[in-house]
Amino acid sequence: MKTSLVPTNLDTLVGDHISTLCPHSIGKRDKDNHCAHFFSHIMGYNVGVANCKNYTWSDKQLDTTGVTIRVDDLFNSSLSNLKGDWANKPKSLTECLIYVTRESNITRNATSIRMGSNSVKHVGVFTNGKVYHYGNTKEEITCDLPEKFISKFTQSYGGNSKKVSFFYSWFL
Repeated sequence: MKTSLVPTNLDTLVGDHISTLCPHSIGKRDKDNHCAHFFSHIMGYNVGVANCKNYTWSDKQLDTTGVTIRVDDLFNSSLSNLKGDWANKPKSLTECLIYVTRESNITRNATSIRMGSNSVKHVGVFTNGKVYHYGNTKEEITCDLPEKFISKFTQSYGGNSKKVSFFYSWFL
């Protein structure tokens, strides 16, 4: 039997606020985007410069560990050969990250895909046929089928005929 890299308690977290996972001040800020923050807490990821422990001087004084808070830091830390367009995700890849952003926030060349810092981006974890992510509108951990996730963010991010793109990456 295949061992999952994702915590098995995700269903028990659905409906929880980010503050149940994060002891830092950013975890109490509802106006911030917490999708990368949520995923990084459940997986213990700390890549890039920005993390929740470095948010304030008071947070820096806590005897805690900070995690990544930016979607583009997660995406850009993934190896180029382990990420790509969601539509081309290998069927054998049953656990991965799923990202969404506007196509204008993506830079592609022959060997890599990079995500920019535009604020219109989101990440979730795909496992057991579902996408778990932090719903910033309701300020809670949520779960969608992939089709609903794609539809929701196509509508949300695709206003004014903006092209929305979805990607996958293997875990860091």
